[in-house]
Amino acid sequence: MNERKYYLEYLALVALLITFFGFFAVKVWDIDFWWHIASGRNILENGAIPSVDPFGVYDAANVWGQTVLKSQWLGQVLLYSVYRWFDVDGVILFRAGVLTLCLAIVYLRCRLAATASLFSFAMTALAGLAILQHTGERPQLFSFLYLSLIFLLLDGFMHSGRRWLIYCIPLVMLVWSNTHAGAVLGVVALGLFGTGHVLENRWSGERFNTPQLSLLFMIMCLSAVALVCTPNGLATIMRIIFVENIFFVEGNPLRDRVSEYAYPWSLWPATLYYWVFIGVTLVSLPGFFNKTYLKQGIVVFAIGMISLTGYRYIPLFVLLAAPYVAASLNRMLSRIKPPDIAVNLFVLVVALAFLGYGFKQERVFQHGMQEGRFPVGAVAFIKANKLGGKMFNTMNWGGYLIWQLPGTATVFIDGRILDPRRLVPYTHILWMTPEGKLFFEQANFDLVLVPNGNAFSGERYPIVAYLQNHTGWQVVYQDKAGYLFARRAQ
Repeated sequence: MNERKYYLEYLALVALLITFFGFFAVKVWDIDFWWHIASGRNILENGAIPSVDPFGVYDAANVWGQTVLKSQWLGQVLLYSVYRWFDVDGVILFRAGVLTLCLAIVYLRCRLAATASLFSFAMTALAGLAILQHTGERPQLFSFLYLSLIFLLLDGFMHSGRRWLIYCIPLVMLVWSNTHAGAVLGVVALGLFGTGHVLENRWSGERFNTPQLSLLFMIMCLSAVALVCTPNGLATIMRIIFVENIFFVEGNPLRDRVSEYAYPWSLWPATLYYWVFIGVTLVSLPGFFNKTYLKQGIVVFAIGMISLTGYRYIPLFVLLAAPYVAASLNRMLSRIKPPDIAVNLFVLVVALAFLGYGFKQERVFQHGMQEGRFPVGAVAFIKANKLGGKMFNTMNWGGYLIWQLPGTATVFIDGRILDPRRLVPYTHILWMTPEGKLFFEQANFDLVLVPNGNAFSGERYPIVAYLQNHTGWQVVYQDKAGYLFARRAQ
């Protein structure tokens, strides 16, 4: 009977993971993917991490620009390598594989905590639903994986006492800190976990200098050191944490323009499952008020509060917290004990049903890219007619243009925003305010490439009508994506 139970559990888990893999395998859509792989290509071709903007778009001497240029170099190289070897479809499979592995780690951590299969499967599935909208092809993917892996190692150490597990954490942190700036949150989470462990000892009346606590402190210190073993070093990271994040992100030049910086409640209903997850987490909180589980509760609560401040933090919170929430629910609702075989069969059937639904709706195992999100036709026209020069473009298309037109056209703005001051003239030009007209004429552009309308509201940008009625400009290409204007020959 036990062998049958475990066989069904493995089968149900495989079915669940394959189903989510299919839903994660959607077409390439992230506008920032292109400048990330363009950066990776530049790093490999030149054998160095750039200190100036390699695409000649910005003056990147400011601390924000230097951080964006250097803090994700390894992630960009990895993404570009996947693209170079396996093209777009390889990137899709890679992204789906990373996210699915994160869910597998969630389930493994649940079972490591002796959580019943009912709560383990439920929270793994809810975590998967909560991150379905976070399938962007960017170095942030690695942050999801590294945070999951670090807490798997930490939970494994706390469960078994095997020191080699916790010794691996600073090594993971070293790789993470050179892959994506999300490593800062990893150190914060480790610090919260350690603080909670100290409070547990205080609650239990134990001494502070236990061997386990001393080892945790050493690992956290080594992880913090690993955080600054990057091309940016300590100075940039400190300024980003304590200066740039306050005035750049919270100061709000981007929050209203870029979804990843937006508050989760502003993106409803895309964040529906996240809010369900928040609700379940709140229900589970009483299960953490125990001298054995306080550290998990502190981490869940604190990272959950951070996730409320930005859409980009949702997967990090969900993947970290799901196993702890599942274990807390298991403690609180221990009387609910449906047979494991029944739970496994239910998960197996539901997972296969959703996979079948995905196939019917053509929402799983997709390939290629969402061409409607990028100016594919206009770029082909530029190449065929050997156009080039200074180009005004929308921010969403800048990364694709950098990738497709190296050395041909110099874009005005892209998703890197190495100099946030560029947002001011950009906005004025799009809406052709009096200041925008002055900015536009002084810039002396050769080409203008803009969409038919705003991606969210559909509202048409005033620059389109302005150039259509301008004697010095003409439409040289138009399709469903947008307009390409060129300056008339004098």
